[in-house]
Amino acid sequence: MHARFLLVTVAVLAAALTACGSNERSSSTYTADPTPATRAKDPAPGKYDQTWKTPYSDTTCGDYGTDMNAHEQWAMAADMLLGARKADGATGLPADSEVTRFQQDMATACQGSSQLKVTEVGATIYLLDHSYAP
Repeated sequence: MHARFLLVTVAVLAAALTACGSNERSSSTYTADPTPATRAKDPAPGKYDQTWKTPYSDTTCGDYGTDMNAHEQWAMAADMLLGARKADGATGLPADSEVTRFQQDMATACQGSSQLKVTEVGATIYLLDHSYAP
């Protein structure tokens, strides 16, 4: 009898502790939270933050035209133009308008073949259009 009383007491205590530590409704005494649970949104990437995960050397013009969003294209254009200009001695960032023009020139050049690598296209544009040089 004493063992049965002890077992019932432990069971009741365990149930009480479980109910106190839970966020879920386990009886009619709990009321639902009127505000829906929301997941925190990932912050938007910064202007120069690249979200494209494939290395540029493995990215084709087909990827550029169909799989990359406008932000990824712009960030890629900024990366490539910045790197090329640094190799020519530039120390600052290119103007946003230059990056946008480079992005547009890449899109135009990529229309010719979906198999070209964007690194080859970017290097060719930079070498042929001297206005991009510092």
